[in-house]
Amino acid sequence: MNEKSQSTISLLNAIIESTADGILVVSNDGHVLRANKKFQKLWNIPDSLLQLKDDNKLLDFILDQLIQPELFIKKVQELYSNPDEESYDEITFKDGRIYERYSTSYKMENNTLGRVWSFRDVTEQKRTEETLRKERILFRTIIDNLPDAIYAKDSEFKKTLANTADIRNMGAACEAEVLGKTDFEFFDPESAQAFYNDDKTIVDTGKPVLNREESFTDKEGHRNWLLTTKLPLIDSTGKITGIIGVGRDITLRKKNELIREALYDISEAVLITTDMYTLYKKIHEAVTILMPAKNFFIALYDDQKNVLSFPYMVDEYDPPFASKPLGNGLTEYVLRKGESVLIDAQKDLELRATGEAQVVGTPAAIWLGVPLKDEKKILGVIVVQDYDNPKAYGFDEMQLLGFISGQIAHAISRKRDAEAIEKYVAELNDLNKTKDKFFSIIAHDLKNPFVTLLGFSEILLSDFKELQSEEVLYYISEMKKSADISHSLLQNLLQWSRSQTGKIEYYPQQLELKNIIRQNILLVNKSAEKKNINIMNNIQAELKVKADEDMLNTIVRNLLTNAIKFTSKEGIISVDASSQYGCAEIRIKDSGIGMDEETVNKLFRIDVTHSTSGTENETGTGLGLLLCKEFIEKHGGKIWVESKENVGSTFHFTLPQKE
Repeated sequence: MNEKSQSTISLLNAIIESTADGILVVSNDGHVLRANKKFQKLWNIPDSLLQLKDDNKLLDFILDQLIQPELFIKKVQELYSNPDEESYDEITFKDGRIYERYSTSYKMENNTLGRVWSFRDVTEQKRTEETLRKERILFRTIIDNLPDAIYAKDSEFKKTLANTADIRNMGAACEAEVLGKTDFEFFDPESAQAFYNDDKTIVDTGKPVLNREESFTDKEGHRNWLLTTKLPLIDSTGKITGIIGVGRDITLRKKNELIREALYDISEAVLITTDMYTLYKKIHEAVTILMPAKNFFIALYDDQKNVLSFPYMVDEYDPPFASKPLGNGLTEYVLRKGESVLIDAQKDLELRATGEAQVVGTPAAIWLGVPLKDEKKILGVIVVQDYDNPKAYGFDEMQLLGFISGQIAHAISRKRDAEAIEKYVAELNDLNKTKDKFFSIIAHDLKNPFVTLLGFSEILLSDFKELQSEEVLYYISEMKKSADISHSLLQNLLQWSRSQTGKIEYYPQQLELKNIIRQNILLVNKSAEKKNINIMNNIQAELKVKADEDMLNTIVRNLLTNAIKFTSKEGIISVDASSQYGCAEIRIKDSGIGMDEETVNKLFRIDVTHSTSGTENETGTGLGLLLCKEFIEKHGGKIWVESKENVGSTFHFTLPQKE
């Protein structure tokens, strides 16, 4: 062997001895050609056995150390039967050691001379790997069972880790669906952009986000809230490689807060708003805190008139609905059921098919209606609808709106009552002021006749003997006129005051109108004869009205007296009537002096007492016309006048003919 060969062999021996692996070289006939010290140490082989250079004896020694010796020897035999095959596997010892085994053919000039075996002790490595595996399982078990969402993202804001809660928030089925993807692939654009802005700021500045409230809309269209903390991920070189985040679901807490906020706003609105429309607007704003409410309306039901009104409506497509009789719309469907109703496209088709309800206005993708109940009485319905997103409302939104609907109904009822009271108080104040003014005028008018009575009676008492009979007759005649005026005024005033206090009796019955007119013409005929006025009763005999007889007599007598007063000598007064829509319209027409428009506008007003002298200087207070108006309205009728100066006046009034 030359020096170069000897040098090569020495180098190979040094390499074999210095390797960390145990090396064994066996010839085709089972003779051990080479084994390094590491091999001897790994297998605890005594020198005496190794010196025998017998592979079979080595195998017998080795097999006793293994957990599965039969598998070991089987693999050895397979490899010896297939000299060119390579093999890699692991073997486990009874004492817990684990070795990697590698084997390949030993060749020279393409001739297989034997097999090389390499063994490496990987016990610590495997123990470390197993520890890491168990720790990873423990870590995943912990984070996947935490209620908080835990996630990590790389510098491109793609998910590298997502626990079960985070996967659920993203609407995915498993972690594999979200890894390597951004928030824009799972969340609505607005929420995803907000998340991205946060993440980028953290990566750019290295500053964390701590306990920030964030909201997002999930794939079902529901709004959720998270209390989020995000930290930068920093590698061993100090470089920021991404972020790690924790998000605690505070949706339930947030909804409760928003409910309290909405209820407070509604309660406050009752106190601070000046009108109903502003209250409705505040209610709309409160509902918007809880859910999408771009399309919103409040419908109120009047059970007395059976009418549905829409005092507040905001909609993307439809103008506000006009008041209408109760029909077969979705709002009426909620009123009939008396409970909250969520209607999607399928439910809408079902209701229309059965005839239970029909859509009014533009069809919505989802429609939610909740009855407004106040002390078991349904005031109306509050409605939200969405034309684009069929998942905008669900069971949660129906519960939320149902929960606050009672407060809304109570707020509306309180505000309506408060407005009614304010209006009633204002009306009472105005009425009291008007009555004070009215009574001051009446007192003045009532005083005047007594001035005449007292003055003329004093003249008669003091100068009776000196007076001529014609003078005495004149004074007595004037005193009689004053007494008549006072009596008429007091009679009307008494009846009017009784009607105002509700003490006057009201007994409507079927009356023959012609007969009532005839009786009252007889009562006033003496006054008409003095002026040679002809009063014509043109009422048809069969015409009847449903009225209180005493009140009707007062109405007719006052209107006839008024017509006589303002009709000149030789004039004509006519009374006629006609029937229409279950009512009788009675007309008392005179050929008198008539009135201008300003005078007509002052009639029937308690705050403006207008008295004009008659054609023979007859006086009055206007109280008779007020009394007529009171009594006519008591019957559900109305009174008005048409007049033209120097032509005459026609007083019209209506009365019912049946119940």
